Amino acid sequence: MDLPTAWNLDDKSTYLSVDSSGLRVNYEGLGESEKETGVVRANNPIPPYCKLFYFEGDIIDEGKNKIIGIGFCEKEVDLNRMPGWEDGSWVITEMMADHFVLR
Repeated sequence: MDLPTAWNLDDKSTYLSVDSSGLRVNYEGLGESEKETGVVRANNPIPPYCKLFYFEGDIIDEGKNKIIGIGFCEKEVDLNRMPGWEDGSWVITEMMADHFVLR
């Protein structure tokens, strides 16, 4: 099974664009409601046999409302909802100034 190496150009919500390399994602909504959520999956899932998986990314612009969620989800999860809001998804959120919580 292949490891995730980029964002999936086709498996994303309508408010996102992914460049042809699959390494840059841009949010194109106005961010005025929770219905304008941007979620994208990786090009391959994390294999279940991986006991540890590492990834990193740069947030270049946090946006006007500064609402960013980074998470994981199963294939069937709706991409028009923030990670962690649906069963089968988990999100890392900033709950305190210097702590991140996986829920």
